[in-house]
Amino acid sequence: MAVSESEIRSALSRVQDPEIRKPITELGMVKSIDIDADGNVAVAVYLTTAGCPLRTEITERVTKAVADVAGVGAVDVTLDVMNDEQRTELRKSLRGDSTEPVIPFAQPGSLTRVYAVASGKGGVGKSSVTVNLAAAMAARGLSVGVLDADIYGHSIPRMLGTDAKPTQVERMIMPPIAHDVKMISIAQFTQGNTPVVWRGPMLHRALQQFLADVFWGDLDVLL
Repeated sequence: MAVSESEIRSALSRVQDPEIRKPITELGMVKSIDIDADGNVAVAVYLTTAGCPLRTEITERVTKAVADVAGVGAVDVTLDVMNDEQRTELRKSLRGDSTEPVIPFAQPGSLTRVYAVASGKGGVGKSSVTVNLAAAMAARGLSVGVLDADIYGHSIPRMLGTDAKPTQVERMIMPPIAHDVKMISIAQFTQGNTPVVWRGPMLHRALQQFLADVFWGDLDVLL
C-alpha cells in the first residue's frame, strides 16, 4: 500500500522542536513532503535561524519519525531557513501580536510557580541550591526554567555543564536547555569571566528582558 502525505504529516506532528517544544507541523516548519513511487520520502524542514545549534537533532528526529511509518523506504531530510515574514508569524503564534514585551508569569491565570533563591550574603550556595532544585524538579517531569539573576557572579551555565548560547527568533530569545532545564544567564552574553559593571537602570533592563523577551514556554516552575 502506497504511503500517503497525510501519514507522513501525522508522523511529523509528533516531532517537537527541541527549543520551542511544540510540534514542527504546528510551528510551520515543514516546508514540503515528496514521496516517490518506491516509497522513498524527501522532507524539507525550515529552521528558525541559519545558525540553529540543534539542526542535527531536528534532522535526526524527523528522519526517525518518517522512517517509522509503514511502507517508507529511504528518508532524505533537507534544511532551509525561515524568512523574516515567517519568523514574524512564528513569534505572533507563540507570543501574540503585542507591540510591547509582556512578562508571562505576571499575567492573571499564569500557572507557573516562581521561586526566588536569594541571600544577603555572597558565596553561600544560592546557585548550587537553584541548580539542584531545578534538576530534581525536571527529573520528576516538571517543566523548569532558571533565570540567573546574579549579574556579578553568574555561574548557573557552568554548574549545568553547558556553554550553549541563546538563539534569537525575531525579538524572542530562545534559552538553551541542559538536563531538561531551560536557562538564561548574563554569562551567556559575556566573554569568559569578563566582569559586568552595570548599575541601576541597565540591571533592571537586563532582568526585564530575561523575563519578557525570553520564550520560556509553558513552565511549571521558574527559579
